[in-house]
Amino acid sequence: MAMFRKIFQKRWFKFLAAAVLIVVAVGGYFAWKTGYTLNKISGSENSALGSLLGSGATPDEQDGRINVLLLGMRGANMPGGGLLADSIMVASLDTKNNRVGLISVPRDLWVQIPGTNERGKINSVYSHWESGGRGQGIEKMKEMMGTITGLKINKAVAINFEGFRQLIDAVGGIDVRLPKGFSEPLQFVEGNECGGVFTLPAGTNHLNGEKALCYARSRVTTNDFDRSKRQQIILQALKDKMISLGTLADFTKINKILDIAGANVKTDLTPEEMKGFYDQYGQMKEADIVQLFFENSEKGLLRVPEAGTGLGYVLVPIAGQDNYTQLQDASRNVFSSETQK
Repeated sequence: MAMFRKIFQKRWFKFLAAAVLIVVAVGGYFAWKTGYTLNKISGSENSALGSLLGSGATPDEQDGRINVLLLGMRGANMPGGGLLADSIMVASLDTKNNRVGLISVPRDLWVQIPGTNERGKINSVYSHWESGGRGQGIEKMKEMMGTITGLKINKAVAINFEGFRQLIDAVGGIDVRLPKGFSEPLQFVEGNECGGVFTLPAGTNHLNGEKALCYARSRVTTNDFDRSKRQQIILQALKDKMISLGTLADFTKINKILDIAGANVKTDLTPEEMKGFYDQYGQMKEADIVQLFFENSEKGLLRVPEAGTGLGYVLVPIAGQDNYTQLQDASRNVFSSETQK
């Protein structure tokens, strides 16, 4: 006993014991924080900690693919239609062949709002069913996008602009390479957003959250279709940064990401499914990315209705209003059809 007492009194043992206690405390805090955040964004009342310690689960696949709807919007308390979905994208994940299909739908697509007799732009579906305490925005957007793409939309994730900006800042920014310079001289002048005239030079640009958001929102000088392509580029860059060793090994960054997610992200993924997704899809390193954009061209499969409809600027399928057969074929065959890289 005397020998053990001497060991316990050694300075190195006290340092070692203190280090072990810190590791245990940090690990316990991280597990609690992660569980709390997953419960918050999923609206689950089950124990997220139990899900984290379990094996996790993923939704049933369709033709070997899991399809996740990604939505981006200003935010519930923002002016100018805070719950209108400015970014609408389906990520179709094929782990067997290590590839991801990104399918973007423009916000001006004219649709029948699910569960109503009303029509409107697709970006209003989430707002209609989420506002007024309905709380069904995600479910109705999944239903709508399932109709348009012909895919089973397994799950959905919605993030607001502030969360997007903070998330990119939390990981230290992202790198985007531009073959030529980019300029948006009109959209942000009123209110002096993004410096008024937003520009990026050709070459590799390191973007903080504010610049990445400005780049993702720009549309007046170009169009919604080009904006969808820019959003996909940013999404890929963010994905690469978040799964990098530097991010996953940095407790401060992970802690910030959890705080941001808890305040700005909403999903119908349960904590157990989130873990399952991470376990299964987090291993997709350097996956082949296939991009599909629906636009008003023969290849894009959409058109502007004839003049005199009184609808303003909207888009409908070239096959006819509410006829999504061509869009469905393109979505199902995103990995085999000709797509834009």
